[in-house]
Amino acid sequence: LSQQYASQLLLRKRRANSFMEESKKGNLERECIEELCNKEEAREVFENNPETEYFYPKYLSCLASHRAGVFRVTAVTPDSPADLRACVKEISNQCSPLPCHKDGYKECIDGQAKYTCVCKAGWQGVNCEEDINECEDLNGGCSQRCSNLPGSYRCLCEDGYFMHSNKRDCGDINECVLYPNICGTATCKNTLGKYECECAEGYTYNSTSKNCEDIDECAENVCAQLCVNSPGSYSCYCDGKKGFKLSKDMKSCESVTTCIPLDLEKNYELLYLAEQFIGIPVVYLKFKLPNVTRFTAEFDFRTYDAEGVILYAESLDNAAWILLALRDGKIEIQFKNEFGTKVTSGGKAINDGLWHIVS
Repeated sequence: LSQQYASQLLLRKRRANSFMEESKKGNLERECIEELCNKEEAREVFENNPETEYFYPKYLSCLASHRAGVFRVTAVTPDSPADLRACVKEISNQCSPLPCHKDGYKECIDGQAKYTCVCKAGWQGVNCEEDINECEDLNGGCSQRCSNLPGSYRCLCEDGYFMHSNKRDCGDINECVLYPNICGTATCKNTLGKYECECAEGYTYNSTSKNCEDIDECAENVCAQLCVNSPGSYSCYCDGKKGFKLSKDMKSCESVTTCIPLDLEKNYELLYLAEQFIGIPVVYLKFKLPNVTRFTAEFDFRTYDAEGVILYAESLDNAAWILLALRDGKIEIQFKNEFGTKVTSGGKAINDGLWHIVS
């Protein structure tokens, strides 16, 4: 530092060469750019010690870089301020270097010994460094899922739903309408967020083949004794020869009371001409067949009666019929069709009160 410039720094000059200047508030442009300022004059500009202590060493560096002959001129890099004015003003700019969060701030406002970060929507904090979790406030207004993002958020829908145009509300996807063959041969039933493939009772849905398959209820031991599976259903039977009958639940078996009174009175009703039979049947079955082919039946039977009707069947127009009966304790069959009427009987007497299989 030369003696001449050292004296200039140590000697305090009257500011702006005006007798009223001493009463004016310090101004950075006037005090330290248009003229050289010492630390006391810098203190008058900032009016606080912390900012003065921060500013003055950097001010001296600016003088060294841009005021030739005052100090040794340092090398100027491409990033350096263009002149002394730019260098000095950069020192007191509280927004340089940027104190605000680069993603969260909208604007940095320089102030005296302070700065203000103006935050974008979705950010908060002194430096706009804190993301606002919109999902914590009423789920962000989303009807289902809310996903928080840096400075923002997004509404999401669960599987089976779609997002409405307002980007907040979710609606159910009707898969049955969108994909008509989604259930194959089964019936598609839409539900909230999903769908179900339904089969008729007695069938189960195979998701691989997309078909309804018969449930083998007999494999699940639903019957107490004998089980016969059929398409979509099943039937339970009990062993009558061993003294069991089917209970009211149609699954379990119960013992046949041995003291059931049997009608021992002989009944000599006319068995011929079966269309005159007016008795009340124990079991009434009606079959709708396209044409008569054959009829097969098998059942357990016991009685002490020597005569009586066991089974009677006829066509819809009553033109043909078949009668199974007992005469003198023996099986007798009568039938009539367009070719005539026949009667046949034979075998041993079965009216001994024991169980017999009739087929």
